[in-house]
Amino acid sequence: MITKNNITGIVLSGGKSSRMGTDKGFLSLNGKFFVQHVIQALRPLVSEIIIVSNNSDYDIFNERRIQDIITDAGPVAGIASGLKASKTDYNLVLSCDIPLITIEVLQLLIDNATNEFDIIQVESQGKTMPLVALYKSTCKEKFIKLLNEDERRLRFAVNQCKVKTVTLPLEWSKSVMNVNTPEELKQLKMTIHIKYFGQIAEVTQIEEETIEHDKATVSEFIKSLTLKYPALKQEDFKVAQNKALVSNETILTGEEIAILPPFAGG
Repeated sequence: MITKNNITGIVLSGGKSSRMGTDKGFLSLNGKFFVQHVIQALRPLVSEIIIVSNNSDYDIFNERRIQDIITDAGPVAGIASGLKASKTDYNLVLSCDIPLITIEVLQLLIDNATNEFDIIQVESQGKTMPLVALYKSTCKEKFIKLLNEDERRLRFAVNQCKVKTVTLPLEWSKSVMNVNTPEELKQLKMTIHIKYFGQIAEVTQIEEETIEHDKATVSEFIKSLTLKYPALKQEDFKVAQNKALVSNETILTGEEIAILPPFAGG
């Protein structure tokens, strides 16, 4: 049995995120950055977490950050860099754009590890996912050799190793969902805690509640809220997210929303 003392968590955060238009690790869901969700899932299972990124902003998470051994060479370089820096035989390698990842998925990878295989990767809905996988540190030699030969294809690199693929149950498929575009970001459901104050609480007849929603902006959220409480359409109110007043165009990040009557907050 592999213990956490022999496993390192490697988070790849070095992508250009051209389709999203921003660093995906710093996108938010339920009041936390994507990379924080990934770190949270890894934490109970590993002895150390390494973030592979040339972006020093990741230092705020107080994890060991390393740079790519070859810049702009994609995930093959990111994995090789992480494996080279690892002090353990086994490594859980995750991309930073899977904020719904769970401990259960990662434990499944560990449970399927044997001496026979170099890489244990998941498969979800017919798609193999080498960036949700358990790698032996010995893979680094092959990956570095391929990089030196100017080979950048991740699946090609993975297939040079002995690979075992573990199929996830259908009900777990959302936990490995990659968020690559603004449209995919909108598909995520957030859990938020709403507090109603003053005359707004009189309209809703409750002072707080926790709901799931998939709205991207404050405006879309308000529209869905007035469907639930039609009388709110007649009210003038302000919205605060995580204790700061926000406009209708603000992107929701979850955590806590306050619905305030006009006199509150100015």
